[in-house]
Amino acid sequence: MRGMEITLEARDGAPATPAFAMIPPDAKRGVVIVHEIFGRQPEIDRVVERFAKNGYAAVAPDLFHRGRFACLYDVFRTMKTGHGPGVAIAQGRNARAWLCEKAAIPVERVGLIGFCFGGGYALMAGAGWGAVSTNYGLIPSVEAMRGVGPVIGCYGAKDKQFRGMGEVLKKRLAKLGQTPEVHMFEDAGHSFLTDGQYPVAGKLWRGLNVGDYPEAREEGWRRIFAFFEQHLALA
Repeated sequence: MRGMEITLEARDGAPATPAFAMIPPDAKRGVVIVHEIFGRQPEIDRVVERFAKNGYAAVAPDLFHRGRFACLYDVFRTMKTGHGPGVAIAQGRNARAWLCEKAAIPVERVGLIGFCFGGGYALMAGAGWGAVSTNYGLIPSVEAMRGVGPVIGCYGAKDKQFRGMGEVLKKRLAKLGQTPEVHMFEDAGHSFLTDGQYPVAGKLWRGLNVGDYPEAREEGWRRIFAFFEQHLALA
């Protein structure tokens, strides 16, 4: 099984967007993967591979291709207000539409997962998705999360900047009548679910404790896959 470099066609106000995808021949579930604030990196491609090895059709769009600042402005404004042009949201939905067409998977069997920047994006864009996995990202306003699908959140206790976001997530989703599945990993810092190396970020953003936490990483993935398999279950 090989990965594919593709371009998602311009649609619903979103520009053409490059992406990396893998589609197992017998895939019955799918996932759209949203990168960290560093943009598309090799470790995000390896997340695509991880999902594909577990039988998921997977695609990771490069949301920053249209311009990093334009995307960040769009996403963070919508996270705060619940309103905005929604170009980034359309990019994610276009990725899902492509996946559903190529793998013949119903929309309700496709999940959305994001890391750091992508974790906040997943909550903000998660309305109408079969399952949503948010990982060590900012929490959008209550209004911005209205309609979000079932949510799992993962956080590292050594990540001083984001470790409190799990409780914020619980409180805000409670106002929408939803209880997320939240996990705190005691021996983990920021970005523990991916295997990238961020020496500059580790120095600039003290308190994140970016590093390699293999035990927490594998346990986190075990819980995410269990959650997705539950909520993206076959009829």
